Amino acid sequence: MLQKVLLTVLLSAICVAGAMAQQPVTPPEGPSTTPPQVQRTDSVMVTIILKHQQDKNLAEIRRILEAQGFWDMFPPEDAKVLSWTLAIGLGHVITLQIPAGAVRRLNLALENGAWGAYDTEIYLTYDYESVWHDYVEKREDAKADRN
Repeated sequence: MLQKVLLTVLLSAICVAGAMAQQPVTPPEGPSTTPPQVQRTDSVMVTIILKHQQDKNLAEIRRILEAQGFWDMFPPEDAKVLSWTLAIGLGHVITLQIPAGAVRRLNLALENGAWGAYDTEIYLTYDYESVWHDYVEKREDAKADRN
């Protein structure tokens, strides 16, 4: 199952990288509470969920991660951490920006470092905030037109 998900992520990353290369990237204006905008056109966003294995306590998880060298491999050097959240009862939810060609390296870091301590999920991700704002704005305009 994980192999299918990772293959899908890799294929999607290649497609998205090509599409993103055609879109200009504009830097954000002024201070912002949102993550920094992507500056490289050959990169993709990936969300990783490291689910706590319920049969292990925190000390056991930490021992496994240290023994496997997880913190030496993850996140990969060319990855940019856009967000890292701990969801109580679930685990770590991490959004990275990585070069499209680094998907394999990311996969190996998870397989070699996290397996045994966490159940892993990985998803190709994109920033939906501007789409959501546009939708809300158009929805409000449509409401005004109906009245």
